[in-house]
Amino acid sequence: MRKESDFNPPWWLSNRHLQTFWAPLSPKIPLPKLHRQRVELEDGDFIDIDWLNPNRNAPTVVLLHGLEGGIDSPYLRRMLFKIHQRRWRGVLVYWRGCSGEMNRLDKTYHSGRSEDLHQVLQHVQAEIKSKQNIEKQNDKIFVTGYSLGANVLLKWLGEQGDRANITAGCAVSTPFDLSICADSIDQGFSKIYKHYLLTALKRKIAAKFEPDQLLKKLNLTLKDLMLIGSFREFDDRVSSKLNEFEDAEDYYRQASSINYLKTITKPALILHAQDDPFMSPDIIPSDEQLADCLELRVSSHGGHVGFVNEASIGNASFFLEKTILDYFDRFL
Repeated sequence: MRKESDFNPPWWLSNRHLQTFWAPLSPKIPLPKLHRQRVELEDGDFIDIDWLNPNRNAPTVVLLHGLEGGIDSPYLRRMLFKIHQRRWRGVLVYWRGCSGEMNRLDKTYHSGRSEDLHQVLQHVQAEIKSKQNIEKQNDKIFVTGYSLGANVLLKWLGEQGDRANITAGCAVSTPFDLSICADSIDQGFSKIYKHYLLTALKRKIAAKFEPDQLLKKLNLTLKDLMLIGSFREFDDRVSSKLNEFEDAEDYYRQASSINYLKTITKPALILHAQDDPFMSPDIIPSDEQLADCLELRVSSHGGHVGFVNEASIGNASFFLEKTILDYFDRFL
């Protein structure tokens, strides 16, 4: 069901770019103590995760970051802070190559790599079950994905159906249709975001492969790589080649979560802003595209993973976190 969101920022903070920029430009929220763990994947690669309160007998919230996100992403730090306040367990998942150490294989993380999420959740569930010395161990597992992570989560939920081993999920600022998003972010002021993210991706590939490897694996010189000017071109010449897709459009078709929403059977909340500068409002799903267990809340304002409703010192505005955790409270 699609509902109107109750998010209502002050008039001077309603601009979509202000909403998107505000949190990254604010002081960082201090982090509680985290415990690093490595998850070995079936294909020989690995994913690192950080546990918050690993031994606490409490619900577990798994966090999935967006494109080139990580421990410095404001939305993750805010969420870890609020999870810690509630005395719950948290798990921050770093996609391949995003934990500060390059992954082993040529493969990269991408918007459709739901098999990695599946293996991580199996690991998390096994870790919780292993703590059976705690009486009546709490086995509630919730997952929150942001942007790319939201797309991965919804795709995985649609693939798994009743087999999904979580209690409920939440997807924030989801790029439901990757093809439309690739074109939308290449227009107007949104090109600033494109330039920032695309530069980070190109530098990561340049660091991952020596020049002769680049030429051999991707038929690109270092100059060719750095001259790539759009996400569609990057996905066509890099992402698809490293991850066994025919081309960018084949990747977008297989990975876009819009194609998996109808087969989701576990409850999930979807939070989205119509003015998201990373994408067009045209990608927002209709009621006909949503499974009955999905609740889509759409706001007029909010930007991309913004939703700042109070511009106080330290960006102490927790609309997203309160909304997400209040939704998870329903299942306790």
